[in-house]
Amino acid sequence: MLRLQLKKLITPVLIGMLALALAACGSSNTNAPASTGDSNSTPSSAPFEPVVIEHELGSVKLDKAPERIVVMEFSFADALATLGVQPVGVADDSDPGLIMDEVKDKLGSYTSVGSRYEPNIELISSLQPDLIIADLNHHKNVYEQLNGVAKTIVLNDHQADYNTMLANYEVIAKAVGKAEEGQKRLEEHNQIIEEAKGKIKNADLSILPAVVNPKGFFAHSDHSYVGSFLTSLGFNDPVKDETPYPQLSLEQLVETNPQAVFLLPTEEVTIVNEWEKNPLWDKIDAVANGKVFTVERRNWALSRGLIGSERIVQDLTANLGE
Repeated sequence: MLRLQLKKLITPVLIGMLALALAACGSSNTNAPASTGDSNSTPSSAPFEPVVIEHELGSVKLDKAPERIVVMEFSFADALATLGVQPVGVADDSDPGLIMDEVKDKLGSYTSVGSRYEPNIELISSLQPDLIIADLNHHKNVYEQLNGVAKTIVLNDHQADYNTMLANYEVIAKAVGKAEEGQKRLEEHNQIIEEAKGKIKNADLSILPAVVNPKGFFAHSDHSYVGSFLTSLGFNDPVKDETPYPQLSLEQLVETNPQAVFLLPTEEVTIVNEWEKNPLWDKIDAVANGKVFTVERRNWALSRGLIGSERIVQDLTANLGE
C-alpha cells in the first residue's frame, strides 16, 4: 500500500519537472530583442522572417531583427517607444529635454549622437549599429556614409504630413519585426483620435499653430505636420499657404484672423510679448475671444509621431473640449 501511495505522489512531480524543462528550452529565442524598458510592450510571438524594406533611397534586406538601432529624428524615437524597442543612439540635438517625457521614459538610456542636421558619423559608427533610420531631407547627402556604417532606411520625416507619418510607422514596425504590434498600436491610436473628436466642440474652427521665438512668428500651414493633423480632425487652416512654415508679420496675422491660436514658443520671451502691446493684436478673433493658448513645442512640432499626436489632441480637448 505504501509503495502504491509513493508512486501516486512521485508521478505528478515528475510530470511537473518535465513541463518546466520543456518550457525553459522553448523560451530561448535569439531573435527576441533585449529588455525594452516598456512594461506595456508585448514581444512578437512570431520569429523574424527576412524582409525587404523599401525606402526613399532604395531598399534594404534585413535577415534578422535589428538589435542596435540609431534613429536620426524625434518621430523615429516616438515610433520605437510605442513598439517597446530601445535604440542605442538618438539624434536629439544634444538636448534630451527636446524629447517628450513619455517618449523619453519608454526609450530608457541611450547615447546622444548629436545634431539631427549634422550627424556625427564617427560617433554613430562607434555604437556598432545594425540599423540606422534617417530622414530624407536632413540626411540625403550623408546616406552613403551612414549606409557604410550600417544598413540604413531613409524616410521622409521633416517634410512629412500626418498620413506620411502613419505610413512611416508601418515601415519601422516591419523593419524591427513588430508589424503585428504596430498594427494593434495604430488601431489604438485611431480609437484615441476618434474619442477626442467626440469631445471637441466647434471642430470647424480655423486654428493656427505657430512656433514663436524672439525674432519671428512661424505659422504651420496644412502642409506642415501639425497643420495637416489639425485638418484631419476637421479644423480649418487659416493660412492657406503651400509653404509649410510661412513667417507672418503682425499685419499678416491680423489679415489671416485665426479663431484659435496655439503658440509653440522656443523661449520664454518671444515676439508675441512685443505684439501684445500693439492695438492690432486685439483685432485678431482668437485674441478677442480668449483662444490663444501656449503648448509645448516638443510635443506639437518635434515628436511628430503617435505619442506626439495623442498629446496634441489632449491639449485640444483640454482647451477646446466640452
